[in-house]
Amino acid sequence: MNDDGGGTPDAYIAKLRASRKSPAVLKVKLAMLRGHSPGCFVFAFEGDQDKAVYFQWIRRIRPDLVYEPFPCDGKKQVFLFREMLDRDLGDLSSRVYFFIDRDFDDFAGYPERENTFMTEHYSVENYLVSADVLEELLKDEFHCHAEPKLRAELMALFEARFSDFLQVTKELNKRLFIARRMKYRLEKNLPDGINQLATVHPKQVAPTASSPEAIVIFGEVPSKEEEEQLTEEFSKLDPATRYRGKFNLLFFMKWLDLLCSERRDAASELFASLERPRAVNIQSISLGMLASKAGLPRGLSEFIAAVQ
Repeated sequence: MNDDGGGTPDAYIAKLRASRKSPAVLKVKLAMLRGHSPGCFVFAFEGDQDKAVYFQWIRRIRPDLVYEPFPCDGKKQVFLFREMLDRDLGDLSSRVYFFIDRDFDDFAGYPERENTFMTEHYSVENYLVSADVLEELLKDEFHCHAEPKLRAELMALFEARFSDFLQVTKELNKRLFIARRMKYRLEKNLPDGINQLATVHPKQVAPTASSPEAIVIFGEVPSKEEEEQLTEEFSKLDPATRYRGKFNLLFFMKWLDLLCSERRDAASELFASLERPRAVNIQSISLGMLASKAGLPRGLSEFIAAVQ
């Protein structure tokens, strides 16, 4: 493609894509939606994946609530969209509610509002990765019903490996925490595959050869005092709930995939107590399914109950 706007073709394409999801474009899209459904509730999410998760949670709280999901392509976009609607002189902002992840920067300097829900954990993904969710999967998808002893053993094994993974990714999360709190720009996209983070086996988790500095890259360097203060703050975070949820989910899906292989293996050591192997389709384990088995974020029930 020719680059008519100056710079590299990739930068030009990125600019075009970003323009399609700018706050102004989102406002036009909302206006068009209002033209078709004037009184509908609109729930603005950070991204597409949030839709399936919140659908499961909201349905459990208010099964009768009808709303239009409205992904905004990122947390900052949600806030900018909210600000633009605040400046609107009409009633376009009426019945619009916003949902954001806590991340490492909470409200990122933007004001808290009654129409904005923020997760208590790092992100929605953190709620999906737990031994309780695993137990429900073991009962249904892995056909370990009426096997509480086996489930307890597998849950303990999961918790041990999850703890290993959180330790392996501790420095990655610390660097990301520093970058977010100092508002540093990352010079490289964060990993979207488990093999970039750790080597995962049912009974072992090992770090990759890449250093944290090679994975979470930023050019600026905090002062010694700033780094010491941020390190102290980071040390107080609960790893399972306050480390980056997408990393945790990558681990969980990999561990479940390995468990699927074990379940269909007649010689499996993990499922040796069961009568016969069974096939488990890892592709059927979606974010929506995990959310249906996960606990609700604190405060969400009250927030959804107040929607009117």
